[in-house]
Amino acid sequence: MISRPTWAALASLLAMAACQERQTPAQPSTPAEQGPSTPDTRTETRAGPRASRDGLIEPSQDLGGSLPLKHGIFVAGDIACSDPPNAAIRRYDGLGLNGAHTRDCRINVLQKRGAAYEIEQSCIDAGSGPAPRSSERATIEIKDNLTFTMRRGQGGETFRYCAPSLLPPALKTWSTAADPTRN
Repeated sequence: MISRPTWAALASLLAMAACQERQTPAQPSTPAEQGPSTPDTRTETRAGPRASRDGLIEPSQDLGGSLPLKHGIFVAGDIACSDPPNAAIRRYDGLGLNGAHTRDCRINVLQKRGAAYEIEQSCIDAGSGPAPRSSERATIEIKDNLTFTMRRGQGGETFRYCAPSLLPPALKTWSTAADPTRN
């Protein structure tokens, strides 16, 4: 038989154990008890996955303007960001897509269908100095804010964003040059 003092001690121990259980929730021990996993919010945003192909693309703060693209330098195809030829470079500044030999480009969106934008873009056809302004029509298909395909006629060329940290020094300067969409 258990004596009275022993019953009192046992009751105290049980009461303390019950209090601790209320303060510290039990941790699930198996994956089935854990339930569905939570996405890694460090690499996802409302716009979708944000992890870089190179792991160095920073989250977009400066989207928008004529097209929903990140402002900065885009390079064609599988060309390395570290040494792209002039013909493979486009700079989006919120108003237009400038090439290495065009400036002051202005996009006018004529029609939008899903992720495709039919545009007319006018540019000054020289990197510097006096030159005429010319216009051309194209369709821009936007995969995400870091990737687009420009189609003229039947052909198309895909461009991807390059973070300033991946660019050669001359392009780093151009990518961070005054952005006309910022105050």
